Amino acid sequence: MYEKNTDNWQEEYVCSSEEPFEQKEVDMLTMLESLGGEERALVAEKSKLVTMEESLRQRAICEIEGKQQRIKNLKYEIPELRQRCEALAKALGIPVQK
Repeated sequence: MYEKNTDNWQEEYVCSSEEPFEQKEVDMLTMLESLGGEERALVAEKSKLVTMEESLRQRAICEIEGKQQRIKNLKYEIPELRQRCEALAKALGIPVQK
């Protein structure tokens, strides 16, 4: 594990592990390449998920706006339809339930 040393004005990283890093056992270049590859894969996955989230948010917004518009239309249509039904029922002499 590496920690950032903030005692110095320069950015310096010091090993916080008690175990010494043995260069003979681990090829640092291979490890750096491996870590770089893993990091790139994770960044790509994050990017894909961020894009997906935005797409889903936009879709949800469209759904919300569509439902709001349909509700607005229904609130306008229902009283008008109720008046027409009452007028027809009155013309036919049928009592109307409210």
